[in-house]
Amino acid sequence: MIGVTAFVTVALGLLALSVRPGAAVGVLIISMMIWPEYLRVPIGPADMSAPRLIALALLVRFIIQGRHIKMNVCSVDYLVFFLWAWTVLATVMSGSESDKTIEMIGYGFDTVLMYFVARLGIRSIQDAGGLGLPLFGIAAFMCVMGWQESYTTTSPYVGLDAYRTWVWIAKEPEFRLGMMRAKVSTSVHIYYGMAMMLIAGIAWAIRANPRVRKMSTFTALFAAVGGLASMSSGPWLAIVTLIICNLYVLRPSLIKPTLYVMLAFAIFLELASNRHFYNLIDYLALNSATAWYRTRLLEVAVEQWRDYWIFGAGGIDINYWGGLLDGRRHIDLVNHFVIVAVNGGIPAFLMYVFSHVNAVRYGAKARKTSKDPYRRKLIFFLISALIALDVSSMSVGLFEQPLILTNILLGMLVSAGVAWNEVPARAGQPAAAPSPAPQGQTQTARQSSDMPKPL
Repeated sequence: MIGVTAFVTVALGLLALSVRPGAAVGVLIISMMIWPEYLRVPIGPADMSAPRLIALALLVRFIIQGRHIKMNVCSVDYLVFFLWAWTVLATVMSGSESDKTIEMIGYGFDTVLMYFVARLGIRSIQDAGGLGLPLFGIAAFMCVMGWQESYTTTSPYVGLDAYRTWVWIAKEPEFRLGMMRAKVSTSVHIYYGMAMMLIAGIAWAIRANPRVRKMSTFTALFAAVGGLASMSSGPWLAIVTLIICNLYVLRPSLIKPTLYVMLAFAIFLELASNRHFYNLIDYLALNSATAWYRTRLLEVAVEQWRDYWIFGAGGIDINYWGGLLDGRRHIDLVNHFVIVAVNGGIPAFLMYVFSHVNAVRYGAKARKTSKDPYRRKLIFFLISALIALDVSSMSVGLFEQPLILTNILLGMLVSAGVAWNEVPARAGQPAAAPSPAPQGQTQTARQSSDMPKPL
C-alpha cells in the first residue's frame, strides 16, 4: 500500500498547491478522510501520512507567498508549539522508550503543523469560503460510506488495517441499535464520528460566507448525519452540544445567564445527591456502562496525580489504574484531557486548556469589536464547535483525523480572532481586503490596535 499511498499523496498534493489557500486547506481535509491516515510512506526515520506531507507542502507555499508576515503572533501560537515541545521533553525525562519519544516527535506533525497551516491558510472570509466545495464533497461521500457500512457491515476500507505499520488493539466489529458501528477510513468508530462532527462544525461556521451558505448548510447536515453512523455517544453528544451552542447566536445575551444556571444546578446536584453531578452522563449515553467507566476514569486520574504530575507517566506502567477502576488489567484512557496530562504532566494539561481558553477569548474580543458581520458569525460558530469538541473530549481521546481537525479548527479560530483581513462589507458581498485607516489615524496605528494583547 505504500505505492498507492504515495500516489494519493502526490495527486492531492498537486491539487492543493494549485488552488487558492482556503480550497487548499479543504483538499488537506479531503486527504485525511478519503484515505486512511494510518497508511504511511516511510521517509528516513519517519512514517509520513498523506495529510502530513500535504500540510508540509502547504506551509512552505504559504511562507513563500508571505502569508506569515502579518500573522500577529499571539499566546495561543506559543502555547501550541510549547505544548508539543514540552511533551517531547517530558517523554525523554520520564524515561520512556525510544519508540514513545519518536511517537511524540511525530505528534507535532498532527498538531503544530496543522495548526499553523490553518492559521496561514484561512485569513479572510474568502479563504473560509474556499473550504466550501471540498468539505461538501468529502462530507457527502463519508456520510454515504458510513451508513452503507453500518447497514451492510462491509466497506471498501475493510481489510486496509492489515497494512498498518504499527501495532493496534484488535477489536471485533461492534453493534448498537441493531446496526454496526461505522468507522470507514478511520481506525475506530468513535474517531469517524468525531471527525464528522468537526467537519459539521467547520462547515456550519463557513456559512458566514454568503456565497457558500446553501452548500455549507448541506455539508453540515451530511456530516452530522454521517457522524451518527458511528453509533457512539461521544460524537452524538458533540453534535447535540454544537446545535445548542449555535442557537445562542439568536440571543447572545443569554449565554452568561445560562452559564450561571448550569453552575448553580451542578452545585445543587452535588449537595443534594449521593452521586457527583457529572455522573448524570450515565443517563445520556447510548451505553451506561461505558459512560460510568469514563466518569470513574476521571476520578482515578485525579486520585493518582502523583504518577504523572510533572513529566507524565512515560516511565510508569499505569495499567494498574484498571484495577482501581473496575478490576480490569488494562486501562483505556478515553479522555483527551487525561491523555494530555499522562503524556506531559500537569504543565502540558494547563497549556492545552489555556490554548483553547485564550483562543475563545481572542475570538470573543474580535467579535465584539469587528464591524464585519460575516467575521462575527464565523467566530461565533467556530467557538461553538470548539466548545462542543471539548465537551465530547471528556469521553474520547483525539488521534488521527480528529486530532488533525481539532488543530485546524483551533488555527481557524485564532486567525479569525487576531489576523483577519477585514473591510466593511457591502450588501451580499463578503469582506476582501484590509480597509484604509480612518481619517486622522495612521495605518500603523490601526494595525497596532488590532494586535492581541498579552494575557
